[in-house]
Amino acid sequence: MDMWSDPNLSPFMAVTAHWIESKTEDTPEGPKLKLTLRADLIGFQRVPGHHDGEHLAHAFLHVLDRLNITKKVAFIYLFTYLQVLIDRNIRLDGLH
Repeated sequence: MDMWSDPNLSPFMAVTAHWIESKTEDTPEGPKLKLTLRADLIGFQRVPGHHDGEHLAHAFLHVLDRLNITKKVAFIYLFTYLQVLIDRNIRLDGLH
């Protein structure tokens, strides 16, 4: 997740997902598992309002929920914002 403002000071959030795609390929030696690292932009949205940790977590979860992948997320690397949630003892699965 990355946040920034355009020249008009409108705030935007971009969310990039990284995952490992696995495919089984037939080879002369037999089936082989092929792993490929993938990355895509999965969300880009305007995020008006406060940019505190809880508000950004809600905006981030909105992207995941819209794609129906919330339960598939294994790691969230958002040290600054995640640290705010941890400090406030807020669980990510309770922010829906």
